[in-house]
Amino acid sequence: MAANTINSAGTKLEINLTGSVYTQVKGFTSFSGLGGGSAAVIDTTDFDSQAKEKAMGLPDEGQVSIGLLYLPADAGQVGMRTVRNTRAATKFRITLANGLKFDFTAYVLTFERGAEQDDQIKVSSNLEITGAITETAAV
Repeated sequence: MAANTINSAGTKLEINLTGSVYTQVKGFTSFSGLGGGSAAVIDTTDFDSQAKEKAMGLPDEGQVSIGLLYLPADAGQVGMRTVRNTRAATKFRITLANGLKFDFTAYVLTFERGAEQDDQIKVSSNLEITGAITETAAV
């Protein structure tokens, strides 16, 4: 293993359901797409241009996909289902094992349950990020 890598064991997903209190979403098994969005391209070409000229628009942080083991009574998962139904923009936090934190506000677009033969019931959830992702180094 490379010297400066971060082990995924111990990574946590949290949802802010009240004030500044975060609730852990239990059963968290995977995430992807964090920071994978893109910015719009603005055409700034005019009649004096020799070729297309462009500027970068505002970054769009896109979506993060979350994988969970389905725990129907878990407060964090109940919270995710609730904010999906109310369509509320909600604060989330992903904390890596080394303490590095990613805070963002998102809409819970999906909370899809599924299963395969001889396996656990799992959840696939897509969070649409609104605004910027704040990265905070471990203290």
